[in-house]
Amino acid sequence: MISLELIGHFSPQLLETNRVFSFINFASIGNFFDHTPDTIAYFCDGMLMSTFMSRVTGRTIDRVSFDFTSIADSVFGCAEKQGKRVYFVGARQDELDLFVKKIKLLYPALIITGHHNGYFDATQAARIQADICLSEANILIVGLGAGLQEQFVLDALQIGFSGVAFTCGGFIHQEAITKHHYYPELINRLNFRAFYRMYREPRTIKRYVLDYPTNFVLLLIMIVRHKLTINVSAP
Repeated sequence: MISLELIGHFSPQLLETNRVFSFINFASIGNFFDHTPDTIAYFCDGMLMSTFMSRVTGRTIDRVSFDFTSIADSVFGCAEKQGKRVYFVGARQDELDLFVKKIKLLYPALIITGHHNGYFDATQAARIQADICLSEANILIVGLGAGLQEQFVLDALQIGFSGVAFTCGGFIHQEAITKHHYYPELINRLNFRAFYRMYREPRTIKRYVLDYPTNFVLLLIMIVRHKLTINVSAP
């Protein structure tokens, strides 16, 4: 039986933990089925997933994403106020440079203790993880795509990273290619984020059109057959 730990809503208290927090929707949950580490806690990334999980568990499960429509500002704002050190991993080097410049403008007092692009092999990954530990980062933000990013942060914890880690999917890339924030305010208010992303990034269309319904059916079957247990944790 597979066990899934969900976090019902975000709280700044999570920044004080030594844990990995990731995000699932009806596309990325396929990677969860393939590799289910019991040391990762998940937020529901998307209205469909949060609504579904709320119905299944009988608990209120918020939609929580690592972007500026959700918790990114809270994480960076708290880190800035509390003097926490942040390390970023992800995107191409040119995108990462633009992203870091943007974050420094938005949060001038934020301590960015290091950053690395998302293109590296296993040997380089080990060196990056060692650098993360040496940097004494308190918050690790990793965007490598579902599956790879979770494994990367788990490996970082295993070799001694003592802070909190969040995966962030395409967040670094998205914020790098936009002057303001990736999702316009009206799009966010109307909950049209998925449609907007398909428009901005056509490569994601397959994810929404094919992966979402396929994984929804698979998830439903696993729940009905009691092959999946869902635990909702308080922050």
